[in-house]
Amino acid sequence: MPFYVSGQIRDHEELIALHPEDAIHKRGINLKTRHEAISINREDRTVTVRNLEDGMFLEQEYGILVLATGARAIMPDIPGINLTGVFPMKEFQDGIDLKSFLDNQKPKKSVIMGGGYIGVEVAESFKRVGMEVTVVEAMPRIMSIMDDDMSLLVEAELRKSGINVITGRRVMGLEGDMLVRSVRLDDGSSVEADCVLVSIGVTPSSEMAAKAGLELGPRGAVQVDRYQRTSDPHIFAAGDCCTVFHRLLCRDVFIPLGLTANRQGRMCGENIILETQGKKLKPFPGVVGTAVTKVFDLEIAKTGIGQMEIERYGIRHIGDVKIKAKTLPGYFPGFSDIWVKLFFEDDSRVIVGGQIIGGPGSALRINTVVAAATKGMRLDELYTLDTAYAPPISPVWDPLLIAARSGMKE
Repeated sequence: MPFYVSGQIRDHEELIALHPEDAIHKRGINLKTRHEAISINREDRTVTVRNLEDGMFLEQEYGILVLATGARAIMPDIPGINLTGVFPMKEFQDGIDLKSFLDNQKPKKSVIMGGGYIGVEVAESFKRVGMEVTVVEAMPRIMSIMDDDMSLLVEAELRKSGINVITGRRVMGLEGDMLVRSVRLDDGSSVEADCVLVSIGVTPSSEMAAKAGLELGPRGAVQVDRYQRTSDPHIFAAGDCCTVFHRLLCRDVFIPLGLTANRQGRMCGENIILETQGKKLKPFPGVVGTAVTKVFDLEIAKTGIGQMEIERYGIRHIGDVKIKAKTLPGYFPGFSDIWVKLFFEDDSRVIVGGQIIGGPGSALRINTVVAAATKGMRLDELYTLDTAYAPPISPVWDPLLIAARSGMKE
């Protein structure tokens, strides 16, 4: 959606994976749009559903129920949050509404509440359409999912590209008449804005599950086992509404990401078929928390354990190494800086995570780190990989190999 807002993707129809008509006529799904699931009666195995067209209620029976209610944007309870010109960025419709507002109202100044992935992506989008952009982050730094030293590189890129970044300040309220006009901060200052994006995180839509007495996990997400089954054996869950197993942390976490949701949905469907056939279910393999984005000319990638996970879960005996290199040989046109940071166990030197920031061609290198961390490779094993070399693609010594070698010397 940020790329639709910026105009890089011109038609939002291209972003629709499955139209309702195709679900019904091509896939044979009994799809009921404009119907809202209200509550679950686990004893009778029914779901109370309201028809939003006529207001009538019906009881839908189930043998096996799937919860795929997703997550929703957190909208803080502050004055002015309902003013015109204030938008979240979570649902498909959010992007359409925001793009329509930009086209019709032509706002000049914008504020983005939150400096995470969506926040920095939309900062670029707003800049592309000609607005003045200010990012306000309550934490001491933006992109707090990255390490301190890595997030500073992102902040520097934003500032270099003309984005105003304010950290360590909370938004206390939005001011205006019908239309938002300014954002008031906790130090008493205000920032002018006729468009505000709220991007301070998401929360799982698990209220219906909680009301039905299902067990909840971290962040209030629906707790599922490795087979996507909830605490009720007749109810499964998948996607942003539920927990996921983290392979490296060896615990259930709430990490709402697109690939994870897709994979959980597929695994959920496969296991339901196996359940109905009386066969053994397949465990979901888990995730390592891989995420990637791009802001202006900077690519950003992370996987596995880093500073945030070490501090949050009290993990000990983890070392790290950071190097700066070039994406291409220095003599080849188009090279840029790249920073690689690897995390590894102190004794075994087994790789447990990594972060990469750099110019074009940097971010996809994270997939090699993903494979290394998933398979428990040591630094020396990463260093001895026969990586590809050609001047337009990579230096002779890929930055990952340089990082691994540096870690071996620690």
